Amino acid sequence: MLINHETITNTLGPGKRYVIWVQGCNKRCFNCINPSGQKMDSGYVKSMEEIKKYILSLDGIRGITVSGGEPLLQYNELRKLAFWIKSRTDLDIMLYSGYTYSEILRKHPDAESFFKNIDIFIDGEYVDKLNTGSMYRGSDNQNIYFFTDRYRSYAEKILSSKQRDFSFEIDGSGEIYFIGIPPENFYRQFLQELEESE
Repeated sequence: MLINHETITNTLGPGKRYVIWVQGCNKRCFNCINPSGQKMDSGYVKSMEEIKKYILSLDGIRGITVSGGEPLLQYNELRKLAFWIKSRTDLDIMLYSGYTYSEILRKHPDAESFFKNIDIFIDGEYVDKLNTGSMYRGSDNQNIYFFTDRYRSYAEKILSSKQRDFSFEIDGSGEIYFIGIPPENFYRQFLQELEESE
């Protein structure tokens, strides 16, 4: 699997999670949160066996979140990973895609069986002017699907919530990563605060 970044975090889904941002995206959403994830010729390769071994070594996580880049560009690998997670662990799976659910079903004939292994799915491109701070969604055109019963009882609360969690992470080389979905007007406020501090 071609990966942009991975970490353990309490954002991007319920509870403590292993989050994978895959590398490569052919969409160019205005104010994309992860522009470095768009490049098709960047990132690093991690084998499916390495990912599986790492997941089995983790203690105390509730689930896996896959974001991007665009995860569905690596559909075959993602499909294998989802089936393996559900057959070998009790972890939930949360998935983001810039493609809509209906687009994915048209492109991949076996997608319905794939989605039976996904607990929470967020679809659709990010539209900056529709960012109103909704929980788990970058913009309100995006849909949240609950394909299993695991979080279905929380669906109404999640769909109506304006609470977003985020954090920052600094890796070994000093690179800073924003983890989560930025609050509404985050960039504008952040840049304004930077200018005022100079």
